[in-house]
Amino acid sequence: MPNCENCGQKWPWKTVVKNTMKFTNKAKCPYCEKTQYLKPKSRKLTAIFSYIPTLLIIALTLILDLDGWGIFLLAAALMIVFLGLYPFMTKLSNDDQMPT
Repeated sequence: MPNCENCGQKWPWKTVVKNTMKFTNKAKCPYCEKTQYLKPKSRKLTAIFSYIPTLLIIALTLILDLDGWGIFLLAAALMIVFLGLYPFMTKLSNDDQMPT
């Protein structure tokens, strides 16, 4: 789980997942209200990791010959796994380290 670099508090899982849905690289710490940014290494890791469920859905659909409900259930299960693991791949920084 990510820690705020300003106050050192560990962010709750729910807060990290909620910030994931905003599609931005910054979020306010729920404890000290300072803006925190995703580290570039963390952004790259999560970007690569986000393609894995798509590739698994395509591969398993072809291999297992899944129907519509099978694909839907597989996608839902992979989404739950991804959202469960995402906060553990997130690292935060006080400043935006992305090159301009």
